[in-house]
Amino acid sequence: MTRVAIIGAAGRMGRELCRAALETQGIELVGGTEQLGARELDLDLGELCGVGKVGVIATKDPPEEAEVLIEFTSPEATVEHLSYRRPAVIGTTGFSEGQRVRVEEASKSVPLVFAPNMSVGVNLLRQAVWGLSARLTGYDVEVVEAHHRNKRDAPSGTALLLARAAAEGRGQNLDDVAVYGREGLSPREEGEIGIHALRGGAVVGEHRLIFYGPGEEVEVIHRALSRRTFADGALRAAKFVATAEPGLYSMKDVLEGSE
Repeated sequence: MTRVAIIGAAGRMGRELCRAALETQGIELVGGTEQLGARELDLDLGELCGVGKVGVIATKDPPEEAEVLIEFTSPEATVEHLSYRRPAVIGTTGFSEGQRVRVEEASKSVPLVFAPNMSVGVNLLRQAVWGLSARLTGYDVEVVEAHHRNKRDAPSGTALLLARAAAEGRGQNLDDVAVYGREGLSPREEGEIGIHALRGGAVVGEHRLIFYGPGEEVEVIHRALSRRTFADGALRAAKFVATAEPGLYSMKDVLEGSE
């Protein structure tokens, strides 16, 4: 059994993670955290996620018996929680360059899975996008993502993951070719990759990557129909990182290590 604690257990993703942990074979939910002053502090995690009392309560800090911490919160909170110095699965997005450096530094002493999207489908799609981009040379590439109205960062970490895969498939650096939206006089430059973010309603997550050729279009789409797909991927990553050596790992590492 891999004993896990959920950081930010009362959030939308936190509750989904708690529910999934209670229902997943090989995983034991031993704790969850909330901030001091939060109304959910000291509440039963089973009741928080809608499955009934399980005898595990939300606390300020994760319990000592937690082998792996799982976190989908904010970049500021995630960086602060690196001080726990325990194996962790980080699904938080929107990091600044400086915050990413702090995560990388922490991974020198503890194993961390750091991925903008824990979905198995998205991470397999990333590999497919790399291959398509490498072969569809000369095709224009556009990435369009949509999320619920309350998502804070734009474009999403997943959109950047897929756009980076498309760039790398052509030997490009995404920072050199990315164009975020268009306005006014903005003709397409050769080799650029357009990235567009939509926000509205309760969309869990949709990502479309389109290759526009002179006589055809090739489009790949991933739609997340439930946050459970991210939770299941995070728990798979938790099993992996529990026994990993210190280092910074991706979902590609998790999937390859689970084969």
